[in-house]
Amino acid sequence: MKKWIKVAVPLVLLVVLTVSALSASSMSDISNYGKLINYVGIVRGASQRVVKLETNGQPDNGLINYVTEILEELESGDGKYGLQRTANEEFNEELTALSQEWEAIRDEIARVRDGADQSVLLILSEEFFTKANDTVFSIEEYSGRRSAALATQLIITAVICLIISIMVIIFYVKRYFEMRRTAELLADQAGRDKLTGALNLERFREDAQKIINEHPQSKFAVQYIDFDNFKYINDVFGYDVGDRILKEYTSIMQESLEENELFARSVADCFIVLRCYEDKGQMLRKQRETDGEFLKTEVLPDKHNMRVACGICCAEDVVEELDIQDLIDRANYAKKTIKNVAGKYYALYNENIRRKMFKEIKISDSMESALANGEFLAYFQPKVTPSDGIIRAAEALVRWKNTEGGFHMPGEFIPIFEKNHTIGLLDKYMFEEVCRFLSDRIKQGKRVVPVSVNVSKIRFYTPGFVESYTEIKNHYGIPDNMLDIEFTETVACENPQYMLHVVKQLHENGFLCSLDDFGSGYSSLGMLKDMAIDVLKLDALFFRNSVDPEKAEIIIQGLLQMIRRLDIYTVAEGIESAEQVELLKEGGCDLIQGFYFYKPMPAEEFAQKLDEGA
Repeated sequence: MKKWIKVAVPLVLLVVLTVSALSASSMSDISNYGKLINYVGIVRGASQRVVKLETNGQPDNGLINYVTEILEELESGDGKYGLQRTANEEFNEELTALSQEWEAIRDEIARVRDGADQSVLLILSEEFFTKANDTVFSIEEYSGRRSAALATQLIITAVICLIISIMVIIFYVKRYFEMRRTAELLADQAGRDKLTGALNLERFREDAQKIINEHPQSKFAVQYIDFDNFKYINDVFGYDVGDRILKEYTSIMQESLEENELFARSVADCFIVLRCYEDKGQMLRKQRETDGEFLKTEVLPDKHNMRVACGICCAEDVVEELDIQDLIDRANYAKKTIKNVAGKYYALYNENIRRKMFKEIKISDSMESALANGEFLAYFQPKVTPSDGIIRAAEALVRWKNTEGGFHMPGEFIPIFEKNHTIGLLDKYMFEEVCRFLSDRIKQGKRVVPVSVNVSKIRFYTPGFVESYTEIKNHYGIPDNMLDIEFTETVACENPQYMLHVVKQLHENGFLCSLDDFGSGYSSLGMLKDMAIDVLKLDALFFRNSVDPEKAEIIIQGLLQMIRRLDIYTVAEGIESAEQVELLKEGGCDLIQGFYFYKPMPAEEFAQKLDEGA
């Protein structure tokens, strides 16, 4: 069709130009025919005048010559009157005959002037008049035929042009709507997640806000949905399986949507739903049934129990005037209250959650001023040798004493700082506080022990981390091997090559390196053979009550012996009983950290313990 249009448009233009040229020529001919008819009429009338004057004895040679000139120009198409010879042979033959009869009249006039009888001249005049009429009728008939042909030609051309124009218009109208549909499709695709086909977050916010604004009397809720341990599926079963799960859930959820409801993929395995409902219980049952249908699908890996966590914020339950993003945030916050909590899968945003959320916001907003005001305090928990209980090292732990004199425990604020990516600032602040504490004691000639400081994943991956910590260490004049950088096994597992690189840099700058929380998550003995760490901290879970204590004892003692052979110091944390201490003694654990010996204490108290131990 497109190719045909490319040919048709120039063709129409060519036809129009050709027909226009032919029509112009035809109209010029028709105009000329009118002029010829007029002049033949003049010849007819003038010939009668000539004969009348001759019969009355009043000859007029000028009039005779005038008629002769016109007839000659009519035949030849060359003369001063601008008459053109036509292509009509019948008319041309009539003109020739008329000219011949005029010659006969002129010859007879000459005879009459010599005294001949006038009767022949009068007869010739009548015949000439009749012949002139026939000539006029001939050209009029031809002119009429040409006019009719021209009209037919113009009508046919107009019809053809009209048909082609209509076809062209139809084509471009179709083309316009096709382009419009394509543009709408592209716009729709731009607002959708490439993997699942669900709306993306930006499009969801725009469309959901519009729906809520247009239906002020309806009840709306935003659901924030997340899968627990989805990273485990990607790691164990592969990303193809993970992608199929996401697409399957999207398909099932989209089929469950009703009027004024939307479904979107936020990030990774997180989804957002706008629900329009009459009854909260019914809405919740519907979501349970939809999730239940998904959990029965064959796309889920065998022997893997998928868990869906869903936070729900109903617009009617919020006291503030909120936009769609605020509702999303609150639904997400409600979801986080049950994330990885056994037996809880759905949470409705309520006043308790609201208070907790605003408390987190207050904590987050207060961090900068708390750092400036020195509200974060360094507490120290000693590490002792199990044989004699002497303090050989310590771990620096943070406490937050606010301006009202109350304390925030780490479990309250550290997850918040991790979530908003400000934990790195606190890490660096605590590191400098430890350096200041050690520097003061060294200057006073007092006893110091190695102190370990925790480094978050965010700080660990911050460019220039080692350089900035080394600069602080050197600024305070801290000797080598007095500062121990603790990082979790999660950091070690995520990027082993980067981990080895950073550990090497730390060692080169006089730091010790500890692997914290060993045994709490994805611990692998294999990582120990590649990692040049100085200290391995065994998580408290190792020493909690076990179903089979004998097996637990065998594992602990075997692990301690193996680690010692790797020339790595061991620290057992969370130790709270004499039995645990005795077990670690027998196993050859180097240091013990826990409430059995010391709780975390302020810097002043820790300094006093060091002085007493000295």
